[in-house]
Amino acid sequence: MKTNRAMSAKVRALFLSGIAALAVQIPPALAADYGLGVSHGDDTTVLIPIRLESLTVEPEVLFSRSKTKSEALAGSSNSTFTLYGLATGMYARRTLGPSFEGYFGGRVGIQKFRNSGDSGLGTSSIQQKGDSWFAGPTVGLEHYFSKQFSIALDVGLIYDHIKNKSSFPTDQTITTNRVDTTTRMLLRGYF
Repeated sequence: MKTNRAMSAKVRALFLSGIAALAVQIPPALAADYGLGVSHGDDTTVLIPIRLESLTVEPEVLFSRSKTKSEALAGSSNSTFTLYGLATGMYARRTLGPSFEGYFGGRVGIQKFRNSGDSGLGTSSIQQKGDSWFAGPTVGLEHYFSKQFSIALDVGLIYDHIKNKSSFPTDQTITTNRVDTTTRMLLRGYF
């Protein structure tokens, strides 16, 4: 029952964020600035900011892969961790000076991850898969070097619902809910 409610809440949150993005009325053509950016924080993310008069809608795409090799007394182990996801942020902006803007709003998204490798204990292998959804408020400060380029720093309080399926030592599923802060540095360019 909890799984259906969690999935239903995730689908509703993503659906409502999509409706909110579409409901924003864009004034006549060329009234929006479109851009491309990256964020560095817990992970590296590609951003597609759409800057309207006083609002920014910012879809995000995340992909990360890392390989590790470790040596231990019982032998060596290798693992590959892959993470990918989609998110969107919606922020109201306010001018704070000639080249500074503050923004506040929220982010919502989904992520999937996979960790595979050997346990280092012989022939047994580890297969771990999971997915998560997150949502939370975010505030930030953005400095414009010019009309086209900016650097920003933002902080969010993110609620994360994680479902983790593991095959080592036995098949098990663990669900975790957590609230954590996240800090990101963002570089954006508009065209």
